Amino acid sequence: MLKRLFKKPDKYAHIRGRIHEIAEENFFTYGSLRIWLVLITKGIRVSEKVVRRLMKEELIEVRYARRKRRYSSYIGEITPACSNIVNNNFHADSPNKIWLTDITEFSVKESKLYLSPMIDCFDGKVVSYALSNHPDQCLVDEMLESSSTTLENVIPFV
Repeated sequence: MLKRLFKKPDKYAHIRGRIHEIAEENFFTYGSLRIWLVLITKGIRVSEKVVRRLMKEELIEVRYARRKRRYSSYIGEITPACSNIVNNNFHADSPNKIWLTDITEFSVKESKLYLSPMIDCFDGKVVSYALSNHPDQCLVDEMLESSSTTLENVIPFV
């Protein structure tokens, strides 16, 4: 009981108020480090660890924005899968024996681009590629047509 009567005044009372103001102004998206940086720029010298402790005592927690889920059009296997001819052996003895392809998505400014390269397993050289705004059959057809022009009486595994 005596300890409570003779308790020292809180030397961080003014900083607690400033921390609350900064957190509310920024919709509780600032963590202890960013709040500490704002306090430093406003001329209030205090340790970052003190800011972290005061935020914990005042129950100020950061509200994280939910991340957007990536769109996936995958609905499962529609047709039975083909047999695995390559069997994870991605090395070829000569050029144009085994070709690999994939579709890669790139986020560019306000849109997305899709790249479909055809790669030769012999030397890793890009045989052909196609670029499109949509990952559809046209993208793959364009890539296959452009790769067929490089063939000379050879039929590779694709």
